[in-house]
Amino acid sequence: MKTLLSIIFITVLHIFVSGQNKNIISCKITYLPTIQYEDTSTEISKEQAKKIDSLIHLKSYTIDLNDNDLKMIKELYEHKISESTFLKLRKEKEIIIDFNSIKLVSEKSITDLLSSVIDGSPFTLTANTKNSHLIYNDNFSGMPRLKELQKYLIFYAIYNELPFCRNDNELVKAYFERKNLIKNIMYFIMRQESSIQLK
Repeated sequence: MKTLLSIIFITVLHIFVSGQNKNIISCKITYLPTIQYEDTSTEISKEQAKKIDSLIHLKSYTIDLNDNDLKMIKELYEHKISESTFLKLRKEKEIIIDFNSIKLVSEKSITDLLSSVIDGSPFTLTANTKNSHLIYNDNFSGMPRLKELQKYLIFYAIYNELPFCRNDNELVKAYFERKNLIKNIMYFIMRQESSIQLK
């Protein structure tokens, strides 16, 4: 009897530990106002888990700008950012986001407030690896809140290498598409410049 109980205990413990050590990205979405739910999990490899660990521990994030990005920035933002910033983007063809600088930008704007209260599709994305645990809460129907920009960039990088949530979910695809990335980054730059001017 003791032997049987020992075997059962070891089996249950093994299942529990295995579950805890799984490398998984989970996606939970609530669709409002209908209160419909989507809850999916995507298992990832050890190699992918290592990449995610590296992303989570980055101090900054670099975005290389291609010709389409620069064209979009010229058309939509040339007169909304300083001339020096615009010329720097054209010359260097990259944007570097220092994650510490995000904390220095005020989030009290109408755009941020609307993004946080809009009905739409609030979500919770969770990246679980052996060494890391990252939770990102926001709304697929709005733009990322500034204070969550670091998490947005991490999950953007993950999604564009390993799509999660349902493969046919157009809302998620649009949220993590390149055009949306550039819009979000340029909004951050505009808010950053605005904060500097107010000092």
